[in-house]
Amino acid sequence: MDGIPLVPSCVVAPLLIAVDFDGTITLRDTLHVIVDAHGRPGLWDQIEPALRSGEMTVEEAMQTQFATVTAAHDDVVALVREQAGTRPGFADLVAFAEAGGHRLVVMSAGFRCVIDEVLGDLGLRHLEVVANDAIFTTGGCTLVWGDHRGDTCEICGRRCKRHAIRERHADERLIYVGDGISDRCASLLADQIFARDGLAEWLVQEDVPFVPYEDFHDVIRVLRTDPAVVEAA
Repeated sequence: MDGIPLVPSCVVAPLLIAVDFDGTITLRDTLHVIVDAHGRPGLWDQIEPALRSGEMTVEEAMQTQFATVTAAHDDVVALVREQAGTRPGFADLVAFAEAGGHRLVVMSAGFRCVIDEVLGDLGLRHLEVVANDAIFTTGGCTLVWGDHRGDTCEICGRRCKRHAIRERHADERLIYVGDGISDRCASLLADQIFARDGLAEWLVQEDVPFVPYEDFHDVIRVLRTDPAVVEAA
């Protein structure tokens, strides 16, 4: 047997796992948490119908919300740590991905300065993050549209997550995990969608199949048993 290489009993199909942040990695949307505490409480409820119907873009909604926010960066981060929470199992999903040689990227319409702190608390600051950003001061908030560049999306007409995924996607099977409006276009690129809340409702309306989830352990269980992920050698 000397000199004969060991052949693994299975072949693992590589994955690109794209995971939304607000309301997905976090239990509460950090944007809403920040606006309710340091801006105009209830503003999201007022503008959400226009956003859902397409009368307002995600960027327009964020500009409207954060035009009311006055808070220092440290106060915003402390608030998010106290009130947003994180969904169980995300660190386990990262460990699953890294052990299997898969790529995992966090894709958000939210703010890098907040996302980095939350991931840091989980010991996951090394993850690739595609997001916007914000500069928080007691005199006001400035939004920075940093990471969403490139061509406009053929579905929503914006520079959304869809382009960022295409830039990173090679030949892997694409997995998308999300919950909201900013996940709609990007999720349609995926081979497998995990959805909850508003994204799940929209996918039902569009007759697009998805797997519901409550936490990331649900996602891991499905991926571990998916025959398209693990195939007999």
